[in-house]
Amino acid sequence: MAGFSLRRPAARVLLILSAGALLAACDGTNAWTPTGPPGGGGPTGGGTDTHAPVVTLAKPDSNANVAVSEAVYVEARVTDDVALDSVQLRAFELRGSAVLGTDTTVARFVTKSVRLGGITPVVRDTTIKRFLEALADSSRAQRVRVVVTAWDTAGNSSSDSTLINIGGPRVVILSPVTGASFFGGTTLPIRVLAADSAQLVRSVRLTGTGAFAFDTTLTLPAPVPQVVDTVVIAIPATIAGAVVQGSEELRATVTAASGAQGVSAPVTVTIAPAQLDATPPQVSFHAHVPGHVEVDDSFSVVVSATDETRVDSVGITIYAIHPRGAVSDTFALLVRKVRAGADSANFSMSQIPLTGLDTVTLRLEVTAWATDPAGNCGAAVSPDAPQGQPCRAGPSGSRLAASVPGYPYTTLVVRGLTVARPNPGDVLADLLADSNRVYLSNFTRNQVDVLPIGALAYGTPVRVGSQPWGLALGRNRDSLYVANSGGTNISVVPLGPGTLTEAQDRRIFTQNEKLFSVTFDPATEEVGGVFSFDYSDRPQFIAQTSNGLLVYSTKPTAAAADGTVRIFDPRKTRSEIFTGYVDRHSSGVAIVVNADSAFLLTGIKRLLVCPRRRFGDATDPACIAGFPSFVADSLARMRSQPPNASGGKWDTRVDLGADVDDVGLSDTTFVAVSSDRNYVAVGEGAVTNARIPLFNAPAGGDSLVLVGDVRDLISNTAERVIGLGLNYDGSLGVARGNQAYYFNNQLRLQGVVAAGSPTGGVAMHPANAGYPGGSFRLSFVSGIDATGPYVDVIDNFNFFRVKRVYTRDPVVGAIAVAPRAAGDAGTVALRIYALTSGGILALPITAADLTP
Repeated sequence: MAGFSLRRPAARVLLILSAGALLAACDGTNAWTPTGPPGGGGPTGGGTDTHAPVVTLAKPDSNANVAVSEAVYVEARVTDDVALDSVQLRAFELRGSAVLGTDTTVARFVTKSVRLGGITPVVRDTTIKRFLEALADSSRAQRVRVVVTAWDTAGNSSSDSTLINIGGPRVVILSPVTGASFFGGTTLPIRVLAADSAQLVRSVRLTGTGAFAFDTTLTLPAPVPQVVDTVVIAIPATIAGAVVQGSEELRATVTAASGAQGVSAPVTVTIAPAQLDATPPQVSFHAHVPGHVEVDDSFSVVVSATDETRVDSVGITIYAIHPRGAVSDTFALLVRKVRAGADSANFSMSQIPLTGLDTVTLRLEVTAWATDPAGNCGAAVSPDAPQGQPCRAGPSGSRLAASVPGYPYTTLVVRGLTVARPNPGDVLADLLADSNRVYLSNFTRNQVDVLPIGALAYGTPVRVGSQPWGLALGRNRDSLYVANSGGTNISVVPLGPGTLTEAQDRRIFTQNEKLFSVTFDPATEEVGGVFSFDYSDRPQFIAQTSNGLLVYSTKPTAAAADGTVRIFDPRKTRSEIFTGYVDRHSSGVAIVVNADSAFLLTGIKRLLVCPRRRFGDATDPACIAGFPSFVADSLARMRSQPPNASGGKWDTRVDLGADVDDVGLSDTTFVAVSSDRNYVAVGEGAVTNARIPLFNAPAGGDSLVLVGDVRDLISNTAERVIGLGLNYDGSLGVARGNQAYYFNNQLRLQGVVAAGSPTGGVAMHPANAGYPGGSFRLSFVSGIDATGPYVDVIDNFNFFRVKRVYTRDPVVGAIAVAPRAAGDAGTVALRIYALTSGGILALPITAADLTP
């Protein structure tokens, strides 16, 4: 890593993407910026070519629907005033949460490139027509971006794009299946599934030809994304005196609200002459059993039956079986019976006796059955396939297939209970816990939601400022600080018994802060330029240190694409843009910090700095002019003076050798603080080779001190940060990238642990302290593997996984460690609360989980 530099001249272009994608996941202005042309080449028309090609995307149409697994047709006209070199066509989907720093780009179709350079005569105007084949990912999606990018031979490029949806109207006849037989004079039940998540389903038409003809349409009261329904067709015994018999071809046609249509594959059945009822009903069922469930979740089973006369009753029988090696234990028998031809039932996992602490693999054997008035009984043991197997009486009044077990569904019953978001669609940006409550910043509703430890229902929310993001407990744990990212202010909520409210008279209103970049001749110190740099002041993540400072990151905007770290000290007139992590060894550059203004005295090539006044002063100090080193020394002497009667100190300075290009941080910028508040760390997100500065808060001081070598940690990790945590005394930290990276309080890498794919936050055991010593050298890391999402318990001295606790939903945000609740089992040592894709997970951790 020798010669590695923290300077990133192109960082602002990348950061515009992150800021644009923050709350509109598919609308980042540079979300499709190409990395470079597929082919090389140079100007061919003479002179310097500075005009980019013009790309006009003709197909596909905006918001067009492409069926799952089908290719998308792309047509674009490309022109250039000199010569075209190459064209690239691609289509991708943005997934994850840009708000929480977990967004990712997923290709949905094969990317194609067309080489035009080197063709004689040169190509200046052409129309590209290509089919992009679908990739293996067959999931349906909306707002898939199709991008066509063209390069000319001088390297200039431009793009055009449109949005499509993967889906479109589709319809399938679920039952009957080809080859099924029905008798004349009875009924023909046809079960169809029609879906269109983008345009919505308006109607389904069923037609039949052959033995007899029918044409019926099911029109929905309002368009819906999906409909599953059964239409019963009466089969005549005779038509015009002739017996109805022979083949019957069935078709279904779906019409979307837009008028688009889809047609099913035909199903051919046999119509037999009418006869006496001696046939059991044909039964079909469909069960939705998630792969991961919690102990209070439910699963659904839908059953329907047909009979040549009439269905008298339908039922569902489920055995819950726990495999234990060669022996299987039946946990529970679940039965439901109704006198009808169809039923939809939800079965709660709470009917199955489970401890709630062990991860249990259950096999659910499902049998659906039906009877007719003649006493015939038919059973089905395979989903979505009508069957009429002989039935026998079972326990508790159930009926089962005579010779085969029910269809086996396997589900993993995982630990923990998830509390849904207060309102569907709410964005919860941050989470933390104290000994009594869990606090959640509700970005959508401008409030902090409160969940008592051990409860499954929220308390009264706390109204705060606009778009609350980061949360921090005060150094005395008696206040909650809320970073209101929709403004430039911080809410303060006193903590105590009863209903919580913001202390409105304590809201902190931050002022605009700037940095001034200075360039000068290192030999003569003659100043060549002074430039003002303004950054977004909107707070993002926040923490309070032991010396009372509020440290917060700021959220970039389209106009201010870099994030920063700020320090708010109530003993100073204004906040400070912190630059303590910026190297100070560059030649001929400097940064003026905490100044009201700075200028270049052009005639004499000197620097003029006007310091800001001290807290408690009534007047501004005089400006200082001179060479950069003289101004820096003069300001240093001012800062060494005793404070005034109000305790205010001078704080303007010139950081010689510091480059302003190293100040900006990539969104999302995380902030973590040790439990004793003596250390605070900052993690740079959304960029590989992220910086993780670590600072110490000196007792009684009014500043932060950088500890360790930021460059060294980058050299040893080279990762994007999506989670950050410090232990009790700041002696050890953990950053979540593709692995979990552990560093000491000198920013020296201590170890890494492979922990699956990253999804969200990390946290330390509350008693983890005194690294490399201590008794609870443990941490908690979220991720996902082939089995599913999980939280790992990691030994952070020998760096191995102690326990993997699987969860229902992946962690997508912060993790907080809380004490055990009053109703927890005696084996529970603590609780983990986490932001997941399904809501707020309360995960009990036992003493056994913490023991290697």
